Amino acid sequence: MEKDPKVELAAFGGQSFSKVPIAPRPSIDEDEIQAVTEVLRSGKLSSLAGQVTAQFEREFANYLGAKYAVATSNGTAALHTALATLSVNPGDEVIVPAFTFVATASCVLHQDAIPVFADIDPDTFNTDPADVRRKITDRTKAIIVVHLFGHPANMDEISEIAKEHGVYVLEDCAQSIGALYNNRKVGTIGDIAAFSFYATKNMTTGEGGMVVTNHGGLDEEARMVRNHGEVKRYNYVRLGYNYRMTEVQAAIGCAQLRKLDHFNSIRRRNAEIYSEELRDLDALTLPSEGTNVKHTWYLYSVGLNIEFLRTSRDEFVRLLRAENVPATVAYPSSLNTTTLFADLYNKGKRLPFYQNIRHSWGECPIAERTAERIFNLYTDPALSEDQIVTTAGAVRKVVRALV
Repeated sequence: MEKDPKVELAAFGGQSFSKVPIAPRPSIDEDEIQAVTEVLRSGKLSSLAGQVTAQFEREFANYLGAKYAVATSNGTAALHTALATLSVNPGDEVIVPAFTFVATASCVLHQDAIPVFADIDPDTFNTDPADVRRKITDRTKAIIVVHLFGHPANMDEISEIAKEHGVYVLEDCAQSIGALYNNRKVGTIGDIAAFSFYATKNMTTGEGGMVVTNHGGLDEEARMVRNHGEVKRYNYVRLGYNYRMTEVQAAIGCAQLRKLDHFNSIRRRNAEIYSEELRDLDALTLPSEGTNVKHTWYLYSVGLNIEFLRTSRDEFVRLLRAENVPATVAYPSSLNTTTLFADLYNKGKRLPFYQNIRHSWGECPIAERTAERIFNLYTDPALSEDQIVTTAGAVRKVVRALV
């Protein structure tokens, strides 16, 4: 009689991993608390009144080696601001990786433009330049490149394609603050970039984002888009939004930026521990780092080789969570199939904001396959080495119970 893996898991120790956090915890200490307190005591909470946001912008640009940085209220706002700054207009096509967070594509829809999904590289999970070449047309206005999970994308080939076709490159650096590509920080290679400072990111302001560029005209446009299209007080020259960062957010950002390299070094250490502890398991495909890049390890993303196991990825993750192991799925479906799921959810009625998207099963086979098999372990600096080892040990036990 075949063993029930659920029973076996319950019996192989009954060990609780309660010391391991189920979700990442931001690394906040007295530096951030003092910075926020100073802003609160000043009474200048808006960036229109204070100077802390401008300071954060300068320090962030200096950290990256960029000329300009424009702070926004969140990472999605940064992406949307960047696309609006590039004058992506209705009917324009924007190439987007099929495996990423939905905001990368939804911001294209905010401009009434058309996301065109490109497949990914199976090793880095980033945009496959060869598929970009297949998908690019004379209607393409921009290519959005996501440095997913902290691993830089192939910027040399993407930039070459963009130059050949006269299109913009927008770097989505939400998960890759501090990552290096050929000794250049990501966010300084394309025409414009967007960063996120959400609570789980490599550095945080709670919410918050940043648009970065080396082109003076683009930084001026981004500032107008961020603030109602205003060129000066009550003088509006284009459509804009209220995407301003608060002084409180910026104060946290200044304190966090000074610790970012240290945070990233801890994430790198944690990733190395995972790799050492899990490297002999045939049921897992572990993430790697390219020779010309420096990974920031926002997440440790593991491929589950389902052919070795008696279960699915989702069941595998459920069993890990039952043991209080922090594991997440990012992302459970590729974006070209996510839009199809939305159609099915609405009983076949095409949602208005998806009407112009050309999508089909099998369009991005590597992204679709990856979405069925990948799960993620946390690397955040709040985790100790012992907690990482404990998490890895739990993964090993689950794997051994299922093979």
